[in-house]
Amino acid sequence: MKQTFFPLFCLALVLCACQPKADSLIGEWKADKVSVQFDERRSTPDMVKQVGELEKHNHFVINNDSSLVFYSLDTKATGRISTDKQGSLFWDCDYFGQWKNGEIVTTTSSPLGEITIVYKKAE
Repeated sequence: MKQTFFPLFCLALVLCACQPKADSLIGEWKADKVSVQFDERRSTPDMVKQVGELEKHNHFVINNDSSLVFYSLDTKATGRISTDKQGSLFWDCDYFGQWKNGEIVTTTSSPLGEITIVYKKAE
């Protein structure tokens, strides 16, 4: 009987270790690095700089009840956050970003190009 439970216990331990711990995600996250990769034919350097500066104001809070509240300059949005075994984060079932090494990385695509934001947990 003990021989049957030990492999199952080890498997459960390994699966839990692969996912971000809920406590690690709970708290306020602030934009740390912003990378704007826009098509040069459709944008100007000033536009890229302005978009990058605006994105630096983004932050969000993940609460104990798995709710996420996202803040930008004049917008507040709420939803539910969930994770998978690879560290992917989903906001109301839509892909939100990747949790890795204590950071959350999001990438947004638009007709102009991509914006990648690295969020770090506020201290």
